[in-house]
Amino acid sequence: MTAAEDIGKQQAKSLRARGAICDATIDCLFERGYGETTLARVASLAGFSKGALQHHFPSKEDLMAATADTLLARPFERSQNSMSRATSVEAALISPWKRMTNTPAYRALLEILIAARTDKKLQDRISENLHTWNKALDEQAIVTFRAVEGTDEDVKALLTMTRSLMRGLIIQDRYGDDPSESDAHVERWAKLIAPQLAFRESESPG
Repeated sequence: MTAAEDIGKQQAKSLRARGAICDATIDCLFERGYGETTLARVASLAGFSKGALQHHFPSKEDLMAATADTLLARPFERSQNSMSRATSVEAALISPWKRMTNTPAYRALLEILIAARTDKKLQDRISENLHTWNKALDEQAIVTFRAVEGTDEDVKALLTMTRSLMRGLIIQDRYGDDPSESDAHVERWAKLIAPQLAFRESESPG
């Protein structure tokens, strides 16, 4: 085995370990919340010693920043244009709720974002990637949709409001609301704004 091959194997092993640790962090955030997601607990879930975990992520801040980056990248890894493959604008608006927002992974991301509101160091670590993520979502929106009467800024505003509604419903769900009510709210919202949007001609289904 050459030195380059050995380095490549070590890097692959390190990436697998980091991925397993981030996955365990997501599970812990979803099940226990930010406050109870400790390095020791994540290490145990991932099958590592705490020392081995800290080889990759020396502090909780490092771990949370890396996990946030992983979660922010996931929607684009799965599909850049999944909305445009929906059979209708209404279905395309509902799709992110089912595919991305109403999931354990997104709930884990919210735990990190809420914690970052008062944790300035964590906020500084994730703010740039969060800004890039929001910008990418805006760009995806105007690639997929056009306003029936209006501008691309109207498209971005409608999709931003849609994301905000979905995010709020996830937070509201913590207080015991029937999950089927959240589904109904999303469906009703999509029905209300769908007439204001159309697929871009080049992106239309079929």
